[in-house]
Amino acid sequence: MTAVEHGNLLKAAEKSFISQSGLSRSIKSLEHRLGVQLLIRGPKGVEPTAYGTSVLRRAEVILNEVAKAVQEVRAIEQGRVGEVTFGITPNYATYLVPQLLAALHRDRPGLRVTVITDGFVELIEQVKAEAIDFGFGLIGQVRRSDGVEIEAIRRHHSRVMASASHPLAQRGALTREDLAAADWAMLSGEGVQRSFGLFFETRGLPVPVQVMRSNSISLVRQMVIASNTLSVLPEDVVHADIVAGTVVALDCETPVEQTRVGLFYRKGGLLTPQAALVIERFRAAAKPPNEEALA
Repeated sequence: MTAVEHGNLLKAAEKSFISQSGLSRSIKSLEHRLGVQLLIRGPKGVEPTAYGTSVLRRAEVILNEVAKAVQEVRAIEQGRVGEVTFGITPNYATYLVPQLLAALHRDRPGLRVTVITDGFVELIEQVKAEAIDFGFGLIGQVRRSDGVEIEAIRRHHSRVMASASHPLAQRGALTREDLAAADWAMLSGEGVQRSFGLFFETRGLPVPVQVMRSNSISLVRQMVIASNTLSVLPEDVVHADIVAGTVVALDCETPVEQTRVGLFYRKGGLLTPQAALVIERFRAAAKPPNEEALA
């Protein structure tokens, strides 16, 4: 291509940083392999034959594809394109993660993500099975986390929430017995359920009736607003409802009050550049502004 572009083997050799004799040998070798003459010396210098024109056209396509491949590999390496599949606990489907994904899309428009919402224990199993690249959210209790690294980033606080019209909303300080006698709507994750039950059992109280369990935090929130049920919810989830006066945080002890928020991924597993990029975004987004880092 360079020989035809310059019409001169010497200039083409200089442009290609090889000797003229070396370039001539390469051309002769290619002509020998193809069994046809590719170049001739014409009035304007070196010109392609009909065979040479055909090879040039194909060569241009190949070189363009190689250039695109190099660009794509570099883009993948830098996390600009590719696919990532990760899981989150249900509460983060309504805050932090939507904002993180929007910013990620602005910065990396070629990146495609699949987000699975499930309980902590269930997500741990999906990490083990390599069904997802990593998980993020509330870190619950887990019997075995073989092969999974759990990285706590910050503490997380929840409160007992009720609708403003709930009979307990105007009672002031509530006792554990008040909580045990109430109806509840709770998230169905195994870790949350285990911690909720232990709160009452270790205090010698019956575990309250759960009139609804769901892995949808939005549904649990709506249930609290629309009925006389209590729930344990992060204030972030119902902040707008509290401001609007439709939901109140009760003055009482909170089952599953303090948990940890963090990441969980395969121990020693290979993360793609895309997954590593998204994990770093989660670390930055979840990092506590004024809290000490968690071990």
